[in-house]
Amino acid sequence: MSELPDQDTLFGTTAPEPVPGAVPHLAADTSGYDAAVEGDGYGWLHRLLPPPVPLTCPRCRRPMRLPAVPLLWQCPACDTRP
Repeated sequence: MSELPDQDTLFGTTAPEPVPGAVPHLAADTSGYDAAVEGDGYGWLHRLLPPPVPLTCPRCRRPMRLPAVPLLWQCPACDTRP
């Protein structure tokens, strides 16, 4: 019967051997990218796409509109919220 290896062999703290030909990782500074993306958001996409076709109100059948913050379509005739 073979003997089991001792715990020092199994769980030793020796560093792994370096991989031949491996290039060390150098972290890039992403602050320039963050500023560029943060400033425009999806404005570039908004400029490329045509405006959306208005949906029809299911109650009065008039075209609905998007408010200043385009989250949901609103019907100017039916929607009485301020």
